[in-house]
Amino acid sequence: MKILTKQTRLVFRLTIAVGMIFLICVSALAQDLRHRLQTKFTQVQTGVRALVQAGDNPAGIFVVLKQIKPALDAGHPEKAEALLDQALAMIKQEQKKPSASKSSPLPISTRIEPSSDLYANPAPVTIAGYHGSAMEPFISPDGHYLFFNNQNDPGVNTDLRFAVRTGKTTFRYLGLLPGVNSPVLDAVASMDRAGHFYFTTPRSYARTQNLIYTGEFDGKAVKNVRPAPWDIRSNVPGAIDMDTSVSPDGRTLYISRAVIVSGLPAPKSSVIFIAQRIRGQFQEVPGSAQIMKNINVDGLNYAAAISSDGLELYFTRASQRMAGASAPGASMRIMTATRTSITAPFGEARVLRKITGFVEAPSISLDRKEMFYHKREGNKCVIYRASRS
Repeated sequence: MKILTKQTRLVFRLTIAVGMIFLICVSALAQDLRHRLQTKFTQVQTGVRALVQAGDNPAGIFVVLKQIKPALDAGHPEKAEALLDQALAMIKQEQKKPSASKSSPLPISTRIEPSSDLYANPAPVTIAGYHGSAMEPFISPDGHYLFFNNQNDPGVNTDLRFAVRTGKTTFRYLGLLPGVNSPVLDAVASMDRAGHFYFTTPRSYARTQNLIYTGEFDGKAVKNVRPAPWDIRSNVPGAIDMDTSVSPDGRTLYISRAVIVSGLPAPKSSVIFIAQRIRGQFQEVPGSAQIMKNINVDGLNYAAAISSDGLELYFTRASQRMAGASAPGASMRIMTATRTSITAPFGEARVLRKITGFVEAPSISLDRKEMFYHKREGNKCVIYRASRS
């Protein structure tokens, strides 16, 4: 089975978002030219959808599509059309590749990672009244609510949902989370103790390059939804900030940043960096790379969660693990790392070996006694709970 990573799914959603802005930009063009551009863009969207459904990553095509709006804004529709032709040619080239050359989009790793039994006894979570796919869970700091989204795949309208706790592994579905959902992807919830809520959405990405939104959760809905207040922009071409996890005190964000390069079947890299709130805006912490030097060493690293004291980090790592590694084959695993103070670097990350399978997106309770994550079972994702040993 081909691995459809979170980065691949998000790239597809960003392509759709670019399409929405594209339709606005071409509305003022002459009818014949507008029709030709719209037809080609529809062909590109259809081709991208087919590639993703086949397990391929359209990251390189997305890099090309991002250049269309600037070309139209500058009054160069002929350049926009040339970019569409380039994207269509890339799709055809990708479709001609033999399946053997596309066996896995994940980077290769031979690292032998240490393991940990810190969390064990995994058990599926039951959400009464909800029967769909459930992924990217977040347990609220008071342990009362479980936030999650449905399947984050092409052809599915991904929305944020929530449930109220009724037992150790049981919740009652409350429905779509009011205030946050849009016609495009809305996913990957995180919240601090004061109710400041964060999530990923590409609703304005083509215009603002912003994927992370925030608001205030009042127990029933999220109010005052807006782009997250930060001054964090990467100068690296193709960089996108996929998701964020806020510390319980609300002062620090752990952000996943992927770099998409044209021609590569998966992101070139995905790293986690740290930002802190300074005078109302989040800014990257000086020395973030040094603090995370033992985290961003291998594979694609994303979907972080931080303990209340800031000394324990949990995250997802994805890679192909080759002969010589502890578990050869395509691997999605949940990792943990610790440090001695909030300014010290994290130590070497360890695999939580009792949490097995296609697993992603850890979320730990405020008291650290339980962890929630999702696991793919067949064509569906299921939320699991593990307890601290």
